[in-house]
Parts: sequence; C-alpha cells; structure tokens
Amino acid sequence: MRFLLQYLMLLAVAGAILWLIVRPRPADSSPSTPAMLDPETTQQPTGKRYPVQKSDAEWQAQLDPLAYQVTRRKGTERAFTGLYYNHHERGTYTCICCGQPLFASDDKFDSGTGWPSYTRPIAPQAVEEETDRSYGMVRTEVHCSRCGAHLGHVFPDGPRPTGLRYCINSVSLGFEPAK
Repeated sequence: MRFLLQYLMLLAVAGAILWLIVRPRPADSSPSTPAMLDPETTQQPTGKRYPVQKSDAEWQAQLDPLAYQVTRRKGTERAFTGLYYNHHERGTYTCICCGQPLFASDDKFDSGTGWPSYTRPIAPQAVEEETDRSYGMVRTEVHCSRCGAHLGHVFPDGPRPTGLRYCINSVSLGFEPAK
C-alpha cells in the first residue's frame, strides 16, 4: 500500500511538471513571443522576409485569435479539436494566412495524433523547415514559404513512400474542395 501511495504521488508531481511545461501561456510569455518576431512584418528569427508581408495588427485583424496564436506566434491547437484532423474530402489544403496551396488530400493519412498528417507537401517549395528547440526538444518546424506562417512540425515516422509525417495544426489551414 505504501508503494502505491508513493507511486501515485510521483505521478502527481510528474503531471504537475508536465502541465507547467505545456500549459497555455499568454502571448507575452511564450517562448515564441513578439520579441522573437519583428512586430511590423512577418520576419522570422532567421531574418528571412517572405513575399506576403503584413503588420502584426493586420494579421490580428485577418485571423481569429487561435489562428493568430498558432500561425504568427508558433502556438499549437489541442489535439483532436481541429476542423481537419478527421476530414476526408478530396481537395487541397491551403495556408490560412495567404492562401498558398500546401498539401493534397491524396497525401493525408490518419496518424492517430489528433492533428491532420500528410506524407509530403503539395510541392517541395510550398513549405520551409527550421529547427525548433522549444520545450526542451529538438524538432523540425514547418512553415509556409510564402508568408512564414507556422504550420506544425515534420517527423521521420510517417508511412511510405516518404517515411515523413507532416503534423499540421488544422487552424493553420484552409481547404479548397476538388472540382
């Protein structure tokens, strides 16, 4: 019985620590806050300028609060809550910020993660990758090559033919049905 109580206390402490790491944070305290982005343009920390340029105020006016937090501040929506994680219509997934085609429905698969997953972008130049070292992990971030919007991450655990899993936030995407 004593062992069980110690185990439960350890789980509670681990859960509290995990919550502190992944809890939602105000925009001014997250690791990817406006301090990392030029407030007047969509300039990523790498210094790259994108073809579609808007001020922070323009992005906030265009996007709903969650889409803004995810795409412009590198946030993440909760798993299994997005519009497209269980979406099976044929068509093209586009960037919610600039409309650039990003992923084809033919490359979408159910990864079981709660986010839409794709084996590859619609064209190699549609997305760009960058190393993400936030939250004590090293991952590969994926963003739109036209406007710099944060889309999600790519992992090397996907199905054939690429072996990649582009794990993308639904709120970062729009959808154009096939005609």
